Amino acid sequence: MSRRREPSRGRSWWRRFRPGPSLEDPGERWAAEILRPLSREEADCDVVSRVMARIAAGGGEPQSAAVSPPPHRLAWVSSLTLACASLAFLVSALLLLVTGGDEGVRQIVGVGLSCWHVVGVFGRVAADFGSRLLEVVLPILRALWVLLEIAAPFLRGAGLLAAAGGVASIAFSAYVFASARKTAPRVNFQGGIR
Repeated sequence: MSRRREPSRGRSWWRRFRPGPSLEDPGERWAAEILRPLSREEADCDVVSRVMARIAAGGGEPQSAAVSPPPHRLAWVSSLTLACASLAFLVSALLLLVTGGDEGVRQIVGVGLSCWHVVGVFGRVAADFGSRLLEVVLPILRALWVLLEIAAPFLRGAGLLAAAGGVASIAFSAYVFASARKTAPRVNFQGGIR
């Protein structure tokens, strides 16, 4: 007895359940029979007369479509409106508290006016101190400026003298270095004296 299955049985069993194209072409006659009901159908494609009738009924003016604004514009407008409304509410509440005679608001307004008065007094004191300081310092600054104008030629001469002293110092150092080099023992690269 053989355990091998016959391949023809497996293929025929599988072909029963597998959808697929048939091997035979049905031909043009079959396609014509299938499409015959569609050829009897009629479609009314004349839309021009209907569109023109709608335009005439609308008065001849094109109707503007209601376009909604973009969402970001709507968000900006709504946030700006809410901000203005909240500011108006805050200002009206403060005005009602001030005019209504609330004791806490009166004290806050009194403290604010006192602070403004203190700032004004300190400003006047600082201005007076600055003017007195300038009265003392300005003549000293003018005298120093005059002294600098008078001493400018002397300062230029002193600058030239200092520059000459610097050149003489460099020349003296170069002379000392050159004479020390002549009298110094010669040394080779290995560290020995020649």
